[in-house]
Amino acid sequence: MTDAPKPRIAPLSIRQRIARPQPRGLPLINMGFNELPYPPAPHVRKAIDAAAGRANAYGDPTCRALRAALADTHGLDPEDIVCGNGSEELLDVVGRVFAGSGDEILISEFGYIQFPIVANRVGARLVKAAETGFRADIDALLAAVTERTRILYLANPNNPTGTMNTVDELSRLIASLPKHVLLTLDLAYGEFAGADYCPSVHALARDHGNVIVTRTFSKAFGLAGLRAGWCHAPSALVPALYAGRGMGTVNAVAQAAALAALERPDHVAAQVQTIVDERERVAAACRALGLTVVASHTNFLLAGLPGDDGRQADAMAEHLFDDAGIVVNRTREDRLRHFIRFSMSLPEHNDLLLRSLGTFLSASSG
Repeated sequence: MTDAPKPRIAPLSIRQRIARPQPRGLPLINMGFNELPYPPAPHVRKAIDAAAGRANAYGDPTCRALRAALADTHGLDPEDIVCGNGSEELLDVVGRVFAGSGDEILISEFGYIQFPIVANRVGARLVKAAETGFRADIDALLAAVTERTRILYLANPNNPTGTMNTVDELSRLIASLPKHVLLTLDLAYGEFAGADYCPSVHALARDHGNVIVTRTFSKAFGLAGLRAGWCHAPSALVPALYAGRGMGTVNAVAQAAALAALERPDHVAAQVQTIVDERERVAAACRALGLTVVASHTNFLLAGLPGDDGRQADAMAEHLFDDAGIVVNRTREDRLRHFIRFSMSLPEHNDLLLRSLGTFLSASSG
């Protein structure tokens, strides 16, 4: 139709990783979404079931109880916390509130895909600063700042690379960043970077009026299907974030599950440690197979064949699906085309992935 309304923003195409059926009828093992492989713990499931019985009622639109629990857990002021429908919504809110047409949004070269999406939505110009060794380069980011820069989004650790900058590097970035630029640090994978990392970043943000930290229950807490996230923001910016946020975006079941998950930090820490141990084990095994593996501080790995133009990575992803029913992600960015990305799953799934990769690499070299 030629008379349809014209969208203001460029269309986004959502592609399935592999759209065809599994040829051998094998059960699918999805290792492409960076999800935790464990179901909710019994105490969390109990809270979910109880909240589901009251699904006729809205959840608290301000998430008062959840903000209080988060503040108690992290030593923050509950009035400096805003909850959202996953951290993804809050990243979008930041974009809509602080940037628009004619403005610039700055990210690192391989920054999280949500950042370009936000820039597209608000009509801002996206600027990318080159990375060094697949890590955000602090000097390159600072050199790319202009008078039109409104937001610097930095996922740390980053998706899709899994790399991260140190707290000292973040401190230098904050100290050197002009005050008209809002630094938004996305710590979706922060729990996998060490127990001291997230508290250190919140301590940095507490003293600066142009730093926001976003967090999520989707990764380390294993609640991706319920969509609960939050941000720690300067007090002066909180009312504007509420103005840009939807009403009641964190549903009642998600709030109940997140509250319950916070009650057992030992359970979360144990699961995170298991994933970290698996990450190191699988990374070493992949390197032994001849793959290049980027050092990761997340729950996933980026692995590929040196010198590949992307065709071998495509074939590797197809082989894993056909041979083992394993779904992985492909990285399409320039300089990342030779990689596949896969999250850590149960040990038996990870072993299956390694065996299937070994079969593929043996056939390729023969």
